[in-house]
Amino acid sequence: MELDNCNMFLFMQKWMTDGPSKFTLPQLQENPGGWGPAPLESSEPMKQFINMPFQLFNKCDRVGRIVDWLGVDRYKKSDTRERYNERMYGSSQNAGSQFDYVHDNEESNFQLVDSSKPQKPARPYRRTQLPFRKLLQKEQERRDQQFYNQSNKTKRSIAKEQNRAYKLWQRRGGMRNGQPSRGMAGRRYGDRQGGKGRQPSVQVRPDWKILWDLDFQRLAKLSLPNIEGQDIKGENYGILYYYDKALEKVTVKNAVPLQRCGGIFYNTTTTEDPVIMKLAQKNEGNVFATDIILATLMASQRSVYSWDIVAHRVADKLFLDKRDTGGISNPVDALTVSETSMDPPTWDPSVPQNNAQDLATEALFINQNFRRQCLKRSEKPLSFDHARAPFEDDSPDARAECLYKYRKWNLGTTEQGKPITLVARTELDGALAPPSKDKEPQKLTIKAFNEWDSAQAGGVRWRAKLDTQKAAVLATEIKNNGCKLAKWTLQAILANADYLKFGYVSRVNTRNSAQHEILGMQQFRPQDFANNISLNLDNSWGVLRVICEFLLKQEPGKYLLLKDPLQPVVRIYSLPEGTFESDDEGDSEEEEDDDDN
Repeated sequence: MELDNCNMFLFMQKWMTDGPSKFTLPQLQENPGGWGPAPLESSEPMKQFINMPFQLFNKCDRVGRIVDWLGVDRYKKSDTRERYNERMYGSSQNAGSQFDYVHDNEESNFQLVDSSKPQKPARPYRRTQLPFRKLLQKEQERRDQQFYNQSNKTKRSIAKEQNRAYKLWQRRGGMRNGQPSRGMAGRRYGDRQGGKGRQPSVQVRPDWKILWDLDFQRLAKLSLPNIEGQDIKGENYGILYYYDKALEKVTVKNAVPLQRCGGIFYNTTTTEDPVIMKLAQKNEGNVFATDIILATLMASQRSVYSWDIVAHRVADKLFLDKRDTGGISNPVDALTVSETSMDPPTWDPSVPQNNAQDLATEALFINQNFRRQCLKRSEKPLSFDHARAPFEDDSPDARAECLYKYRKWNLGTTEQGKPITLVARTELDGALAPPSKDKEPQKLTIKAFNEWDSAQAGGVRWRAKLDTQKAAVLATEIKNNGCKLAKWTLQAILANADYLKFGYVSRVNTRNSAQHEILGMQQFRPQDFANNISLNLDNSWGVLRVICEFLLKQEPGKYLLLKDPLQPVVRIYSLPEGTFESDDEGDSEEEEDDDDN
């Protein structure tokens, strides 16, 4: 209460001192000639807007009449929409002509684009259809004639495979709802006979017991570094001819025909080699094999086709052996063609020349003839400890014309502390003459690539690319024959070869598998070539060490290592006594019965 009295006293004191406040009217602009503001020329506040242009930016700007004194059209229902627009957007009379439609001549330049699909003119369909039908008819007649000329056994085999493929196609959803599935769209069943599937190299029997499954993923993690081999003194058998350097000048333009060189080639297995038996009695090692068997195991991760190796456990020793198949080649010795290709050759024997088995046989004969054609067989050879191997025939024409070197490697020790000493027979094909007499000749391993049909093999034509793009041709061979190249490289490393010679041999005609030409040569050091094909030698030795250690732990007996034809797995089986021996005896008895009849 005291505070309110104080404020009142101060207010009265200030009012008496200053006097009452004054109210001043603002200055108004008169416009005697109309409504609204005065003209700009006579109005002081509006002079600053004389030269400023005005432009409507939106139809919603409320620029129009201030008041409508007439109100003539206010109550007409027909003009209700127009009056609403006028209230919202202003008068169109005062807006000027800037929002009015003006017909311009540019409309005459406007053109419509026809985006519809043009209709193709009618073609003489029957004119091209009839010759094509005649070709199809002739091709079908040729196939029918070929089919009727086949034996009944072949017909049953083909029909069985077709029925099997048809059932497989149905299981995968063929002809759903009357329409072909995506994989068979646009095709007819029977247009292309499916090739015979890959079969195991030996049929597994029910009494065989699986001991271990070696999948490739686990094998890829193994490693055994710093493995060096050494020669066994006094155990070199055979001779070496010198390499003919004239083949280095061979090109596509001056190709050299591949000759048919006579002679005998030996692929004696481990248990049939007298030298290995002698070394086993001397306790030179406890694991015995040949170079091709070791290369097959060390390069097993790159293999696609099936192969098998027999392991004999005798006392404290292990013998890795090849199974006697009775043919010219064992699955271990086979020189496969396009094994790792995206489109490998078919196994169907009804396909002439270009099935997988015939191509492997062709590659075998090419390599045998090429290896001897590269050598100067008329000159004096390079001699070693023994002129001939014990398993060679005594005939002068039965000489192997190569060098067999027996070497050994230390693969460490087992879990029980027993050493693993590997002894193997390796092979060398030729020698390079030294540049001077004080140097030793360099040893060679000679192999040959063979071109059978670049269109079917998915590669490049050698005759068009070999002279200018040899690296591209080699890259294609590495992709299509990765397993075979890895085995060749490992054989050269096991034999301690100085160089690895490759020859490019092609068919003279793609339809003739008997005539070939040498189109070029190429040379590598084995260690360098192993790096080029991404071959991990430490991993290869690790795989071999694990297999040998596992088999050395087993009881004495017979075991089988089998590569699965459809899966990346190597299985080890325990075999009953006399498994493959009974087959051989049965075959011999059948032959005797046939002779008696």
